[in-house]
Amino acid sequence: MFGLCVITIVPFLNEVLSMDTSNVPVNPVTGLQHTVVPAIKEINSPKALLWVGNSLFFFNNGAHRFVRRLLQKAPGAPKCRTNLVAIGGASLSWHDVESYFRPNAIGSYSFSNDGKNTVLFRDPNEQLWDSVLLLDSTQGPIHPQLKDNFRRFGKKDAEICRRHNATPIFVISWAYRDRPEMTAELADSIISVANENSALAIPAGLAFAEALKRDASCPLYMPDMRHPTPAGSYLLACTVIASLFKIDVTQIDFACDVDKSLAKSLREIAAFTVKRFFFR
Repeated sequence: MFGLCVITIVPFLNEVLSMDTSNVPVNPVTGLQHTVVPAIKEINSPKALLWVGNSLFFFNNGAHRFVRRLLQKAPGAPKCRTNLVAIGGASLSWHDVESYFRPNAIGSYSFSNDGKNTVLFRDPNEQLWDSVLLLDSTQGPIHPQLKDNFRRFGKKDAEICRRHNATPIFVISWAYRDRPEMTAELADSIISVANENSALAIPAGLAFAEALKRDASCPLYMPDMRHPTPAGSYLLACTVIASLFKIDVTQIDFACDVDKSLAKSLREIAAFTVKRFFFR
């Protein structure tokens, strides 16, 4: 039985890793895999950022924690409070975004790191969230039975955010490892919805594709070919930071427990992707 598994699975994985993406159409200006151009190219850097999504966010103890750690090591980086609301497999339609702005719920307190275990309550006069990252399921923006739902709830959630004086931000998710053609499909769908709602779109999926273009063996995916490894979450976090904080992530000398050489390469890829995508 074990021999059969090796025979059937290994050739398939080798085929995926050697998959030729050289003929995938790219934008002639950015060199990235999208045709729709982002209308919004920068926003004010967030001070209180809520992540709303699914397992693509919560794998590896949460991509928001990578952002926290990287910002702590970034020279001159602003302080930013972050938290995460993620449901496995969730589309935006699964989330009650309105409820995430309740004043005495998510983000209402934290604990001190001074060894005293003191409860630190958030100042009620402080804005709860000034920015919200919105991530749909991977297939949600492109599946024939789901893409209209993504557009409808993208609009609804963007309006909810703005009623609470928070900036909605969409995240371009990455393709399945064995379905590279999804990169451009996801990018164009999510950029379109972001444009319709005058919102920024973060090119995380385009950064994944760029990494694999440079090195097809780049370890961004778990064996399921869907979810991020720690390196994948690191690349996501670097792309978020480069997009929102306008920080040169190549200057952040911190690897978040990822191999140092790989982390350096991923920071360069995030910086390159964001610069090309937003024409910065």
